[in-house]
Amino acid sequence: MSKRFAGYIEAVEPALTGWVLDRAGPNDPVHFTVIVDRGIHLSVVADLLRPDVAAAGHGGPNCGFAIALPAHLFDGGSHDIEFVLNDGRKLPFHAWRSPIVLGQVIAAIAPMTAADHHDVADLLRQTNLESGAEPGAITGAYVADWIASTIGSAGGALIGARAGEGLVGYSRIERGRGAAATIGIVGLTVLTHYRRKGIGEQLMRALMDAVRGMGEIEQVWLSVEPRNLPALRLYEKLDFVYRAKVPASVVVPPGYRTMLWQPERLDR
Repeated sequence: MSKRFAGYIEAVEPALTGWVLDRAGPNDPVHFTVIVDRGIHLSVVADLLRPDVAAAGHGGPNCGFAIALPAHLFDGGSHDIEFVLNDGRKLPFHAWRSPIVLGQVIAAIAPMTAADHHDVADLLRQTNLESGAEPGAITGAYVADWIASTIGSAGGALIGARAGEGLVGYSRIERGRGAAATIGIVGLTVLTHYRRKGIGEQLMRALMDAVRGMGEIEQVWLSVEPRNLPALRLYEKLDFVYRAKVPASVVVPPGYRTMLWQPERLDR
C-alpha cells in the first residue's frame, strides 16, 4: 500500500472485512470501490469502529469496513478482486494478492516426507513468486536441503495442506542445534488463493500436536508483522504470548513481533 494509505484485508468469507485509513486525513473515512471479476462494483465506506487498530498504533479508530459479496461468487472457483479509490487510483492492501478462491475448500492436512520433494518444489516456487523472489532459486538441491533441515537429523516437523492437485501450504518447525535443540522456530505459509479459509489454523494445530508428541521441544518461537492482525489473533488463540527478548538462535526480521509457546509434555 502507498505510504499515504494503510490497511489490511482480514476476511473474505462470509463477508469482506478489514480496515483502511488515509494518513493525510486519519479521521476521515476512506471511500473506495470493490471490483470483482471486472464486472461487479461494490461501493464501500471505511467508517466502522476499530479500537483494536487504534490500539495497535495504526490510527483510526473509525476505519473498519464489512461488505457482503454476492452469494454466487462462493463457488469454489478463482475470482479477481481489486480495490479502487474514487479518483481511479488502485488501493493495494498490504499482503493482498488476487485472484483468490471463494467458497468452501477442504484441505487434507498431513505430515510430509522427502517423498514429497516434487510437490514441495512446486509450492516453494509459487511462494517465491508471490513474495517477489526469484522462483529459479528453488533447485532440486535447495528443496532437498530445505526438507532435511526440518525433518532430517534436526528432528523437526513438516506438515502440508493439500487441495486440488497439489500443496497449498505448509507449517514447519525447525529445531536449533546443540544447546539450542530444545528451541523450535515456526514457519507458516498458505498460498494467496487459499488464505482466510482456516487452513493456516489447521496447519498450526497439526504442527503443535506434532511438537507435543516429540516431548523434546520446550520453547516454540515465531515472528509476525504487527499489522497482520488476523495472524496475531490466531497465534493468541493458540496460546502464543508476546516476548520481546528472544534466544540468540532465533532470527527476527526488522520490525516484527516475537511470540512464544511452551508446550506441555504428554508424559507429565
